[in-house]
Amino acid sequence: MKVLFLTIALSLFSILHAEESNSSRELGGVYHLNAVVANKEIPGENHETFPPITITQLDNGNVEVKFTMKENDKCKEIKVILEKTEHANEYIIQGNFQHIHKVRVTQTSVPNNWIFECEGHFHGERFNMIKLLGPNTEVDPKAMEDYQKFTKERSCDESKIIFPEQEDACVPEHD
Repeated sequence: MKVLFLTIALSLFSILHAEESNSSRELGGVYHLNAVVANKEIPGENHETFPPITITQLDNGNVEVKFTMKENDKCKEIKVILEKTEHANEYIIQGNFQHIHKVRVTQTSVPNNWIFECEGHFHGERFNMIKLLGPNTEVDPKAMEDYQKFTKERSCDESKIIFPEQEDACVPEHD
C-alpha cells in the first residue's frame, strides 16, 4: 500500500512539475515594458513611461495585446491582435495599427521574460524596435543581459536603450 501511495504521489508531483515548467514558457499574463530600443526616432512614440500590458494567447494561435493610455486627458484602451504566420513565434499586425507590420517573439533564458522584435515601415523608411517585457516592474538582470546581447546582434546602439518608468493602467470610460 505504501508503494502504491508513493508511486501515485511521485506521478502527481511529476505532472505538476511538468505543468509548471510548460506554463512559464507560454506567453500570457500581465507584463511590464522593461526596456526598448529603436533604430530610428518614430514621431509620436513615447516610451519614457508605459502602463502594464496584458497578453493573451487566443485559441486560434493568435495573440491579443492590450494596454491603456491617456490621450487628450481621456483613458483609451488599445487592443492589438498579433496574427500568427507560418513561422514559429512570428506574427503580423494588419488593420489600422499605425506602424508595426511584423513581430517576432523570443523567450529569454529567464522564464516569462520576452523579447519582442518589431519591424515595419514609417513614412517609407524601415524601422526596427526591440522591446523587453517581463512580469515585474524591475528588470531581471539575466533577462537584461539576454536583451543586450540580442540588440547587439541586431546592430542596435546600446546607448539608445530606454528604461521606461512604470505607470498605472488607467480605466477607460465606457458608454
